[in-house]
Amino acid sequence: MFRQIQALFRYRLLIWDLAIKDIKIKYRNPILGSLWSIFIPLTMVFIFKFIFSDIMKAKIEDYPFFIYLMTAVFPWTYFATSVSASLESIVSNRELIKKTFFPRQIIPVSVVLANLINFLPSLIVILLCLVFFRIQFTFFLFLVPVILLLQTLLTIGCALIVSSLQVVLRDVKYIVELTLMVLLYLSPGFYSLTLIANVSQRLLKIYVYNPFVGLFVLYRIAFLKGYAKTLPPGMDIPDLITWTVVVCFAIFFIGFWVFKRYEGRFSDLI
Repeated sequence: MFRQIQALFRYRLLIWDLAIKDIKIKYRNPILGSLWSIFIPLTMVFIFKFIFSDIMKAKIEDYPFFIYLMTAVFPWTYFATSVSASLESIVSNRELIKKTFFPRQIIPVSVVLANLINFLPSLIVILLCLVFFRIQFTFFLFLVPVILLLQTLLTIGCALIVSSLQVVLRDVKYIVELTLMVLLYLSPGFYSLTLIANVSQRLLKIYVYNPFVGLFVLYRIAFLKGYAKTLPPGMDIPDLITWTVVVCFAIFFIGFWVFKRYEGRFSDLI
């Protein structure tokens, strides 16, 4: 497993080339090109705001609902797009795998890298919106690269798992699509954690096992001044952060373990 991770560094230039190639192919014909990577999640933000804020009258104290949504929808789009795109990455590169020897894990990793590159401009959009809404920056903003690293480790692990399982079990595609949909609504993207706490403190303790609870909280602590003070009583932030870090690293290593287990069967199954 550790040799697989080391191979990422040895083949980093190939990973970069594959990621850039993926971006060029994806945005070669569309008129807006790479701007779609910002336009799509931004459209989701407007839709969620209209449904949950304008129609259902959901409120988030101290912050514009639009900004609150952006700090979750943009990172979520990076994750969901990466996992969905990596699903067929091994199968769609069957000819390359059969004819050329290289570490197979770099294919889904390059897909994640391509989506990471597409995600970075979204962070700039968030910063510009913070300036527009006159939300003050804090030194926690410097934590964004660390949070992004944690999310990328989680995303790589998931991409490795689903891309390898899709080779041996083609129904994985539909399971992943369903899981992503459920996971989105089980994450505090468009409602507050206080809502969960008001239902049940026991439910809140179970709820925080979702790593995106911790990731969204971290993004909001970094971008939104004083957000940590708005979290419900009884929520232990250090424990939440520790759990999030552990889960992200655990899934990262599990991803390589699962990928290595099935890698030897790729040539026969694809």
